[in-house]
Amino acid sequence: MIIMEIRNLTHTDFEELRNIYVSTFPLENAKQLDIYINHIYDMLRNDNRYHLYAAVEDRSIIGISLLYIFEYLKMALLDYMAVMPNFQRLGIGRKLFEFTNNELNRFIPDNIGMLLEVPKENVSDPDEWLRRKRRIQFYSTLGVKVLKSVNYLLPIQIDGDVEEMYLMIKLSKNITWISKKSIVDFINSVYTDVYDYRRTDLLSKTIDNLPDVIDIEELKV
Repeated sequence: MIIMEIRNLTHTDFEELRNIYVSTFPLENAKQLDIYINHIYDMLRNDNRYHLYAAVEDRSIIGISLLYIFEYLKMALLDYMAVMPNFQRLGIGRKLFEFTNNELNRFIPDNIGMLLEVPKENVSDPDEWLRRKRRIQFYSTLGVKVLKSVNYLLPIQIDGDVEEMYLMIKLSKNITWISKKSIVDFINSVYTDVYDYRRTDLLSKTIDNLPDVIDIEELKV
């Protein structure tokens, strides 16, 4: 297995990318999923801040990570990371994560960290609860911490619902807090640049009750 950046998506690459999303992404509505994947495809073609890294085995993509770099903020968003179900629990996810984080360090040596949107485990379905719990545990073992008191709302709406997420960070600096301004600038940039979400309603709900200093701590799971 090798991990590499894919700069120019071929039709085969795109189909393999889509297959990974279909098998791992929680969107159940096929039309909504297609809109989301096509948006990612357009971004990869047109925005050089967006990077696709792929774990490749026998010339097939078996895992991906998507990184959006905000150089002016000295931060990045790990937009999505997934491994095909048949290749999970083999350490591929850890290798993908470490490769992606190293790429951020290469692009911005003095970066603050790589941020992640991680679903909270507040669901009633026991299987989904367990999947979310395991995801949080996985990231925690990689040193990812949570931004305390950040009510992050994912700007992907399904049937009018908006999901509240943990906003987590893999730090590159030895810090225990981050300023409200830095997080507000980051969230605003993610909404507009990554999701093309230009309304202000979710941003207002997210930042209204933020403290001036946001503590960074381990998430107890």
